[in-house]
Formats: sequence, structure tokens, C-alpha cells
Amino acid sequence: MSGLKIPFTGLQKQYNNLRSEILDVTDSVLRSGRLMDGNHTAEFENWLAKKNHKPHAITVHSGTNALEIIASYYYSILNVRLPKVIIPSMTFRATANAWIRAGWEIIVADCDQHGMMDIDSVQEYHNDALAVCLVGLYGSSLKNYRTKKWQELRADENWLVIEDAAQHWLSWDCRRIGPAAAISFDPMKNLGNHGNGGAVVTNVKEIERYARSFRAHGKGNSFATGSNSRMSEIDCATLMVKAQHIDQWQERRRTIGLYWMERLAKSLARSLIDSGNCKEHCYHKFVIEVDNRDSVMNQLNNSGIETKVHYTHGINELPYDYQGIPAMLSCSASLAKRVISLPIYPELTDLEVEYIVDQVLNCVS
Repeated sequence: MSGLKIPFTGLQKQYNNLRSEILDVTDSVLRSGRLMDGNHTAEFENWLAKKNHKPHAITVHSGTNALEIIASYYYSILNVRLPKVIIPSMTFRATANAWIRAGWEIIVADCDQHGMMDIDSVQEYHNDALAVCLVGLYGSSLKNYRTKKWQELRADENWLVIEDAAQHWLSWDCRRIGPAAAISFDPMKNLGNHGNGGAVVTNVKEIERYARSFRAHGKGNSFATGSNSRMSEIDCATLMVKAQHIDQWQERRRTIGLYWMERLAKSLARSLIDSGNCKEHCYHKFVIEVDNRDSVMNQLNNSGIETKVHYTHGINELPYDYQGIPAMLSCSASLAKRVISLPIYPELTDLEVEYIVDQVLNCVS
């Protein structure tokens, strides 16, 4: 035993590194008396829009709420009873919840070996759906959705392409594919708040107006009831502190991820990161596929390394009472039984980085 204890997150280390800056801006906000809808919110939204190469960014309560707002906007203008959207099987249940709450019926498509939505499954359901929701699983970019097959689908002007970008928004230089994307600032994300937080980024002015109205109970919008869905001034001020470090953090994540991919390349632990997409990946998670997952996780835990599983079930296996959800999707079902998420964050030391990959190799050799 080395005595090393490596938690799954680096949140405590990150806070300790930024403690004085975070306390300073928190104190400044509280002394100002302006706790909502102030200059810090505007500054963060402006930074976020520029980062995503979009004219508009609207902060809201969570990434789930951001996606629900986008889905609600399109539901309100399509005038179709129970429109259908295709979502990937390997994603967090929030992707499904947001669309369902907005009035849509979900159709679940299988994934490929990297956990990304399989193009053949999407083509199978294309004629039944009005939209597709893309998810860059674990931080994978959407670069591969530029293939000829995907381009043909996207050429359909009556088909919406929306991003649930909660995991991948920092990948591929923050390039967006469709007219709107939902972002999450959950504490576990690469740019994480100390509580909930999210944003809609879009190049559609009507979506921007709808989102700003929705987050204020539909104020100024006659066809939206909306909700109370704002981020506080402290939230936005804190995230602006972290935003100054995000590029450096991303480079550290990328360095760790690429090194692990190289070390694991000839092992029995397969990285789910597409080698052709690894430079554009944002390394929100580093996930491997192994035989005997429980045994490997127990061995890593005994070595002081905390791991997680993302995800134990495909969306199609969850108890949603909607049509269009197959009982079995072979690829996602297989991955759900074999994937392990390793701790990856910029605060890992070189010693910890080396130790983690060494212990994985010991477990699978």
C-alpha cells in the first residue's frame, strides 16, 4: 500500500487554491446589496457567449433547466401534439427529463463503442422525429457529427439539432452545432459552481428572449408561464474567478488524458475516448471499459483510488412510460455493465496521475 488516497473529485483542492479570490468576490457582492441580476451576471453571460462563439448566453438555475427551456421554446412554436425527439441511450437521465417535461416524446437511439449516438440508429428513427439531441458523452466533441451521413440528416430544414452540452461544451474550442445548446455548471463539471447553475447559449434572438422571460416566471412573454430560474450574483462572480483559470485547467486535463490513453493503449482496459477525437475532447470524465468491473473497482478502492460508474443503465432501461423506447439496445447495455470512471481533474499531481494508471494496469494485466 502506498498510502495515497485519491478522491474522485478535486473540489477541495480547487477551493483551497482559489479561496482568497472566491472570498473576496463573495464579500464584494454581499456588501453591494445587489444579489441578483447585476453586473456579475452580465459579465459572466458576456464571457460565456464569447467563449461559445454565440451572440447570446442566458444563465439559469441548472443545465437541465437550460435544456428544458430550449425544448419548451420549440414546443411552443411547432404546434405539434407530442412531438418526438431522438436522444442517446448513454446519457444522464436529465437529458430525457428535460424534453419530457417540455412536452416531447423521447425516442432512444443506441450508441457506438465510444458511447456516442449511433448514426444508423438515428437514421432508423429520422422520419418519426422532429429533433435530435446530441450529447458529447464524457466530454467528447461533436466533431465526428460532420460525417456525410450526419450532414445529410442535418440538411433537413425541418429537423432540429440541439445540444445537451452539459458535459462537452468546452470541447472542440467550444464550437456549437445547432441553434441552441444547454450548459451545466454543476460542481462536478469542468467549470463548476458551488451549487446548481446552467446556461442557454444560442444565435437565435427569439430563444434568447424566451429564455430570459422563462427564468423570470414568463415576465414580458404572453405565451410562457416560466419559472424562477436565475443564478445569483455570487454564483456568477465565483464562476468568473474560475473562468480565468479554465484554459489552464483544460490543458492539464488534456495532458493527463492523453498520457493515460498512451499507457493503456495495449492493455485490457479500453479508453472510451475516440483516438481520432482525443485532441478535441474536454476530458470531463476519463472512462475505461473492463472485464470484471466490480473486481477492478474493488481493487482500485483498496489502493486508495475512488471510482464511479457513468452510467449503470441506458436511458431506454429506465422506467419512462413513453413509446419509442426499445427494451434492449445492445451497445449501451454492454457498456453500462463494463465502464468505470477514473478520477481526473487538474489538481491531480504527477505522482497521483502515475499511480492511478499504474494501479489500473495492475488490475487488468
